[in-house]
Amino acid sequence: MAPTISEEILTLDPEGIDFSDKETVKTLILNLLNIIESQAQLIEELQNEIQSLKDEINRLKGEKGKPNSSPNARKEGKDFSSPSTEKRKKWSKSAKKPRIKIDRTEYRRVDRKILPPDAEHKGYRSVLVQNIKFTTDNVEYKLERFYSPGEDKLYEAELPEDVHGEFKDELKAFIVYLYYACRVTENKIKKILEESGIIISEGEISNILTQEKKEELKKEHEKILKAGLESSNYFHTDDTGLKHKGENHHIHVICNALFSAFFITPKKDRDTIRSFLGLKKDEKTDKIMISDDARQYLGIAVHHALCWIHEIRHYRKLNPLIDYHHIQLREFLARVWAFYDRLTKYRENPDEEEKEKLKNEFDELFSTKTGYEELDKRIALTKEKKEELLLVLRFPEIPPHNNPAELALREPVVKRKISNGTRSEDGKAAWENIMSVLDTCRKLGVGFFDYIKDIFSGKRAMTRLAHLISRNASLKSTFY
Repeated sequence: MAPTISEEILTLDPEGIDFSDKETVKTLILNLLNIIESQAQLIEELQNEIQSLKDEINRLKGEKGKPNSSPNARKEGKDFSSPSTEKRKKWSKSAKKPRIKIDRTEYRRVDRKILPPDAEHKGYRSVLVQNIKFTTDNVEYKLERFYSPGEDKLYEAELPEDVHGEFKDELKAFIVYLYYACRVTENKIKKILEESGIIISEGEISNILTQEKKEELKKEHEKILKAGLESSNYFHTDDTGLKHKGENHHIHVICNALFSAFFITPKKDRDTIRSFLGLKKDEKTDKIMISDDARQYLGIAVHHALCWIHEIRHYRKLNPLIDYHHIQLREFLARVWAFYDRLTKYRENPDEEEKEKLKNEFDELFSTKTGYEELDKRIALTKEKKEELLLVLRFPEIPPHNNPAELALREPVVKRKISNGTRSEDGKAAWENIMSVLDTCRKLGVGFFDYIKDIFSGKRAMTRLAHLISRNASLKSTFY
């Protein structure tokens, strides 16, 4: 949209300006700077649009467009567009040896021939060497058979209980692990296995990924969601785009610090989100919902908290051209981050007096007038969200950001780039179920490969994720 230029500027007569009146001159300069800023942004938008049209023309001609390259970032001193790093935790390397699993011990002896007569035995020095053997374990079972002519019946020995089909459970779990945890495509999985001595088709790999243990994984998904929502009085949510059967869909996540549950849907409206939470039309959940300020999240929860990090991103998108505006933005962001730090400290030690101070400081901070028009508009928009942004003052247990949801969606985003989405209903269900298990395992510190192997074996020897969520929910510090 083209910027509007005031009548005062259009009819400006330089000869009639009283340069002795500093306020008038200052106002005039600020107006001119805002016009230059908006015109520069408009020019950039038009240049991008022209380049896009040129690229499309070249594409239609069978040629290539201009390559995509991000502009050089401005180099400044201290970066005020990110949180304070003054109290960054010191990194220390953890001890490695205690965590190494010892599979076998081999004693190496000194050649007795080289020892002098007075040599005394002083024990052993331990040297740990790590290795892995990636080899097949293909078994040919010879099933003994007997035939009874009198009964006209054939008797045959049974296969071991852990054999379910042509491929054993460990191999099936390994395929799932490669595809989801390691982001390996089906054809690459086939190549890895065949070079190792496993003869398998891509169709069989696809069946293992989408058909095997489908019902068990669906139940895991349902129980993870149920236990997760019961584990806390709040939850995070977010969504991103995804292709399903070549059509635009959305992948949503409902999560907190202990779990993640994913859903792939053609829509992302309020009724869709309500369906994940088991709500009826127009019903609201009594759980606190933390999200960005997208419209589909309005009216879902009685208490709706907004993400500060997402709100601050709106400021970072301004990217002013004029140095004076850039300085104003940088200084204002420094003040915002300082306020954000105060909020995080308040959560650690809630106090009524500090709560009132923060409310007043919010009003003062987001009533700032800088003269930079776009910045002032953004400040005013933030002020309108006071109740949602300061909900953390009423409920100090909730985080002031939506990072758990955004982090949870990173894995589907990477998978989307690799495979361009799902191609069948079974594939869609597998993504929802297994990604929920994968990210919940990550949050609970459970080995994903071991857990998937436990599901495929049917032994259920490991503690279920839903039980771990409920058990860990009592640790309040988990959510900070």
